[in-house]
Amino acid sequence: MATTITVDVRTKERLSDYKYGDLTYDDLLNMLMDKVSIEDITAEHIREHYRRLADFKGVSKGEFRKSLRKRLESGS
Repeated sequence: MATTITVDVRTKERLSDYKYGDLTYDDLLNMLMDKVSIEDITAEHIREHYRRLADFKGVSKGEFRKSLRKRLESGS
């Protein structure tokens, strides 16, 4: 079973630079993913989350509800 994924033209060009011989894009993507552990990616996501959280400027529950109500009423 196969599926289609959408990538930017530049991404496809970059991937093509890694391809050689009769290597398929599936083979190539699996080879690249094998080089980077999911734990490394997850750790990076967690670091980014805490970085954003440190800069987060929250609003009161009342302000949030008011903002949400406005968005719902305007349909956006």
